[in-house]
Amino acid sequence: MSLRDVLVVLDDGPVSEMRLQLATRIAHQQEASLSAVLLRSDRPVPSRVASRAPSMALTPGTSSGLVAAALWEDKEYRDDADFLERRFRDCVRCVEQGGEWYCLDRPDPAALVNLAKAADLIVIGQVNRYAGAVPRWYRPEDIVVNCGRPVLLVPYIGTYEEVGRRVLIAWDGSREAVRAVNDALPIIASARIVTLMTVRPDFRSFQSERVAMQNMRRHLARHNIVTVIDESIRGDSTIHDVLLSRSVDLAVDMIVAGAYHRSPLREALIGGVSRGLLQHMTVPVLMSH
Repeated sequence: MSLRDVLVVLDDGPVSEMRLQLATRIAHQQEASLSAVLLRSDRPVPSRVASRAPSMALTPGTSSGLVAAALWEDKEYRDDADFLERRFRDCVRCVEQGGEWYCLDRPDPAALVNLAKAADLIVIGQVNRYAGAVPRWYRPEDIVVNCGRPVLLVPYIGTYEEVGRRVLIAWDGSREAVRAVNDALPIIASARIVTLMTVRPDFRSFQSERVAMQNMRRHLARHNIVTVIDESIRGDSTIHDVLLSRSVDLAVDMIVAGAYHRSPLREALIGGVSRGLLQHMTVPVLMSH
């Protein structure tokens, strides 16, 4: 099992460069095509001190973000929609299957979802609403809920050169969790260690999940994926806080989680794991709905 079609969503911010590099690496490893869609911001990007950096061709081994900050400091580059397309064309040379470039310069959520539906994996960024780099109509949760595909969400803070080596699976036995594990298989196939983690209010709650967790552990072993089971008590913390704290302890490079067991609106009103991960993620999170 492998991916054949990777789509990365880019925007007018400097973090797009790192996200493009990560998507390129995944496409190269999976021998997949790489396509990109650029969302033009409908808000002014805060001005920065102008600077330049020499252009560098992107390769799967190039360290993420080498030129991102310096290039995006320059208004000439920042205002030029062709700049990221040129960076994308450099990346496509690194993958054998080629890919397509798209640009959405007007509000069109349906077009973005339709592009996502025709990909095996969508790589998108966590939204930094204070940066003004993404259009106001763009909501990552809409992509997660409506595209029917796995979505890899990348934090806007930090550098992430690869994912899938040390993985934490957020397990609650739900349909969404099962779907997320299955969708993650191509990426975690070469993982060094996978932690299958469940968070419950007390120890008595674990008993009902243990059979299902052992079944999933056996299933992953048949894919040659080594799995460790982790049972954690929530206590006074939220589930997403426990997951994120444990991800730091284990030095994971990706969390796998089912998304939106309840509707996004209900999660917005009363809170939820998916919403908490989207807002506070510290490592990339692969979500499926």
